Amino acid sequence: MTFEDGTHGFVLAVLLLATTMQAHSKVDPQLDSNLRSAIADVRSQEPLKARLAAAERLASLTSKSRSRNVSDATLGDLIALLDDPEDGVRFFAAAALGNLKAKEAAPKLLALLPAADCLEGPVTSARSIRFALERLGVKPPPRPTYNDCHRPK
Repeated sequence: MTFEDGTHGFVLAVLLLATTMQAHSKVDPQLDSNLRSAIADVRSQEPLKARLAAAERLASLTSKSRSRNVSDATLGDLIALLDDPEDGVRFFAAAALGNLKAKEAAPKLLALLPAADCLEGPVTSARSIRFALERLGVKPPPRPTYNDCHRPK
């Protein structure tokens, strides 16, 4: 259909854009609500064991989802959990972001990795951060050596 003012191309482009945006923004309200609840629990629960259980729920809830299934606000709150002082929370937040393939998290994950790589313990957030980066298609930097982590500052 051609309009008198020749806007048929513009109207068609707008309709295609709206259809494409709708196809790519399929927020799952139940998933989004469950994630928001778990995020709130991570932020407010005591003792630490309860916070870690809530953080673990994040990774479980996102195991078969993608970032397009959650709202931007929820994704932002999940990325913000990477700033949590508890490494276990960062571990599960990174896992959840990797599960979601949330490319928005890549800069933050890359920034956290050097310090996480130097944490001691059998399981640290470094493992989960590397997993997330690989899921995002971002090649993580090489692991530091023992000397890199234990140089006097």
